[in-house]
Amino acid sequence: MIRCLERGPATRAELISAALQNERTEDIGESVLRKRFENDMRRLREHFLLDIRYDRSSREYDIESVWMPLVDLSDENLQTLAWLQEEFGPDSPQHEAVSQLIDRIRLLLGVQRAAEVARRRWLLSLGLKQRDEHQISQEVWERLQRALHRHCLVEFSYASPQQSDSVPRRHTVEFYRAPYFEEGHYYIRGYCRHTEGPLGRYNMHRYFDYRVDRISELRLLPDKLGPEPPRARRYGVKYELAPRIARKGISRSRWIQIEDVQMMEDGRALVSGTTEDIFRARQFLMRYREHCRVLGGPELLLAMRETVRK
Repeated sequence: MIRCLERGPATRAELISAALQNERTEDIGESVLRKRFENDMRRLREHFLLDIRYDRSSREYDIESVWMPLVDLSDENLQTLAWLQEEFGPDSPQHEAVSQLIDRIRLLLGVQRAAEVARRRWLLSLGLKQRDEHQISQEVWERLQRALHRHCLVEFSYASPQQSDSVPRRHTVEFYRAPYFEEGHYYIRGYCRHTEGPLGRYNMHRYFDYRVDRISELRLLPDKLGPEPPRARRYGVKYELAPRIARKGISRSRWIQIEDVQMMEDGRALVSGTTEDIFRARQFLMRYREHCRVLGGPELLLAMRETVRK
């Protein structure tokens, strides 16, 4: 059953089949099968310390987190994983497939070895830090690296251009992944617990993409992070591409997870998927200009209409 779950989500029937490879399930009564399945799942949780979630919509079980690593790799293999993650960035056609593979391996490695992959990727990107158009504090850069390695909560001041008073706010954030480079700057995605400013403290409980050069006075906190990052809310995305764009292939973006592409008889492409960030998804689709028509979901449509009104 563990091997079956290592490969990915599995139904109850698939897990039972994996556990009874050398037995004839038709000779075993349903009540016995159900009891054996429940006992085996309990042992996976209690003895192997696996957090297993059940998705009611797909009726599948999957590993959510591991407290006792299921696999281990040599330092050389971890270095290769870090290189793959850095090499196949958001602009690569293989980005999604490579990211899914590495995420699966990181999950099975457990917290400590997964953090080692992040540390090694950090070291690979360290030499590229000066690609950023603005100066990044060496102290901030090094403390971010330590925070990722220690898997701990951080607090810092952030100068956001959205604040009309130009006063930096203090952010308390969970970081799980190394910074990424996009459009001339380094960003790091983090789950913000709360912010503090002149008007007091606000609970956020959502993800933000922070520009690293705008971070200052970063402090590592003693609080340890959980084995898995909080789940981000996902929004529906549906858009139509004109034939002149569609025939050249559908571009991929780190901000939109494409789930389905339908090619129409007249050459148009109907693309469906999801996003965690409405703002970034909107920015990506606006690059198509008049060659793209956004059809949904409701949050993205609202954002596009507000942009057009402005």
